Amino acid sequence: MIPVRQRRWPSGEPTNTHTTALTALNHRITVIAALIVQLATNPTRGMPTLAKSPLGNDAYLRVETPRHKPVTSSESDLSESKKEPSLRRQIVDGGPTSFKFTHLYRFATPLDKWLLLVGVITAGANGALFPLMAIVFGDVLTGFTSIPVDMDAVNKAALNFFLIAVAMFFTDYLSYVAFYYSAERQMKALRSEALKHMLYLDISWYDENDALQLSSRLTGDTVKIKDGMGQKLGDSFRFTVQFIVGFVIGFIRGWDITLVMACVMPFMTISLGWLIKTMRIKSDWAQKVYAEAGSVAEETLGSIRTVASLNGEQKAIKKFEDKVFEAERENIALHKMTSVVFSMFLGSVWIMYSIGLWYGGWKASKGDTTPGDVFAAFFGVMMGTGSLAQISPNVTAVSKAAGAAEELFTILDTASAIDAEKEDEGIIP
Repeated sequence: MIPVRQRRWPSGEPTNTHTTALTALNHRITVIAALIVQLATNPTRGMPTLAKSPLGNDAYLRVETPRHKPVTSSESDLSESKKEPSLRRQIVDGGPTSFKFTHLYRFATPLDKWLLLVGVITAGANGALFPLMAIVFGDVLTGFTSIPVDMDAVNKAALNFFLIAVAMFFTDYLSYVAFYYSAERQMKALRSEALKHMLYLDISWYDENDALQLSSRLTGDTVKIKDGMGQKLGDSFRFTVQFIVGFVIGFIRGWDITLVMACVMPFMTISLGWLIKTMRIKSDWAQKVYAEAGSVAEETLGSIRTVASLNGEQKAIKKFEDKVFEAERENIALHKMTSVVFSMFLGSVWIMYSIGLWYGGWKASKGDTTPGDVFAAFFGVMMGTGSLAQISPNVTAVSKAAGAAEELFTILDTASAIDAEKEDEGIIP
């Protein structure tokens, strides 16, 4: 107790105001001292229940939330330290171990699957119709070589050409519409889900990843993905079927001529395979570098007042140019090598044509085959190998789409360290 020194008026009576204030102060000090004693004797519990004060005032009661038992700071730190490694593994290993092109259709609806099926069938039919002209050309050549000219064969070939043209028109139109419509629907779903998942991720994920790169990926990468899922994918199916049907026709009309021409195929296959694989790897790397450069530009433009006030324009420009020049240097070296490989591919094609013409003419001069069969076999193989030259840019676009989508889908497969939708997990205050 603090001793109360009563001030007296001249009449000798103490002041009641000072006495009441000092009594209240003594009461508060008593309550605080009791609280400190109980916390010192039982520190592991939360807020202990306090007894009533000796002065008979109302007791200070402990209030508990009805959800969970109280957790002390030591227990909370221990639980967080135990959870940290598992959450880190979820973030690092949450993505797919190997990316497949079929992962692009993760958000496909039944309508999208039907559109893709129609596009594949019509593109394959369109690719199969083109080599059929080799058979029609062979029949026309046989009709022209006969004396007199076989007009029935010529008229039949003209009608067949017209029917093939009509069929190619409808199949090409349907495949074009189906693939583009399906690609647009997939891009809408992919952009929506990617943005939703990025907003759902906890803030610790943004501490390790540049948020400005995400906008570049949503705008730039999705354009390449749509290009690879659209008509480029349809052309890949079309020219693949054209290659197969062309060689089938060649083997039917002249199997030995086709085999002689096919001896150059290993060089063409190796060069084309190397080209596709290299373009996919380099495309993925270039997308990352351009995304970093885009993030530098967006960050600078977003805070242009601060950059200008600190005279940091040249530093930002240099940082942006370093990223762009790095990608430019690698892409120039890549395309130099690509041009050499592609020229080797086209050179192999024309060497194959020269071998086929020489061998076919030699057989026709001996009377072992007819000029019509030689031309049909040669023209079928020529259309088949010509499709390989046309398929390479389309397959490259599909490979670029897969490479651009790999990083984006890795983000989609990343688990959030804090799941706000689960109310029965974590520490709830």
